[in-house]
Order: sequence, then structure tokens, then C-alpha cells
Amino acid sequence: MKCIKRDGKYRVDELFYLIGKIIFIPFCLFGFWFAGSGFEAYGSHITCAIRDLCGLPCPGCGGTRAFYYLFQGNIRESLRLNATVLYGVGAYLHFMLVMFWRKRFNRNGAEREIQIQYYLYGAVIVILVQWLVKIFNIIHRLVLT
Repeated sequence: MKCIKRDGKYRVDELFYLIGKIIFIPFCLFGFWFAGSGFEAYGSHITCAIRDLCGLPCPGCGGTRAFYYLFQGNIRESLRLNATVLYGVGAYLHFMLVMFWRKRFNRNGAEREIQIQYYLYGAVIVILVQWLVKIFNIIHRLVLT
């Protein structure tokens, strides 16, 4: 694979693309194993220390179950439990497809670096929004009862 260097350094998007190609198959294999038998053996025993301590969910609460339901094919339940998991998979697929397209079909576009930080900004926004919705739902239920 030809990595484009700028000022003697590798481009970040090139390195992420290489890492993305390396982890795709192991990630999928792990996901299908986890959805098939791994969750019952290991995932159902995982609890959130922050939720156990203070009773409120952390921004990552529901991530394991969301990952499980995503690989079970239940996208709605995965989104309900933790939207960040679905965002991460979508951002990964988008980035990989854009890089593939640029490398294979759009030679002029390959010179422009993809700004990885925008994917991270999106992730932070999704994490905060889904966390605030969970907190709001808890407060809303407390007020109604």
C-alpha cells in the first residue's frame, strides 16, 4: 500500500485507512461470536461501576448490549441502548468507503486529506446527546412517580 507522506510524516487518514482494513475481519468475527454465544458467557456479567456507585448512567452505559443487538440485527434496540455504537459503525463505513473511492476512482481527490477530527466531533455530540436523553428520561420518570 502506498502511503502519502507530507513533510516527512504519514497522513493520518492513510494510517486510519490501513488500520481500518486490518481490523475489519477480526472485528466482524468477534461481533458475530459475541452475538452468538459470547454475550451469554461474558457480556451479561458486565456492570457499570458508575451506575452502581451513583445510580445514574455513564455516557457509555448500554454499549455492550447495543453492540450485541447490532450484531443480532436489531438496529432499533441497538440505537435505543447506545447510539454511539451505531454511529461508530456508520462513521467507520463512511470513512472506509470515501478512502476507497478516492484511492481507486478519484486520483485528484486522494491528495486532499480527510479530516478525522470531524468524525470525532460527531461522536462526542452523539455521546452527549444520548447521555442527556438518558438522564432526562430518568428525571422525567422520577417526577411522574
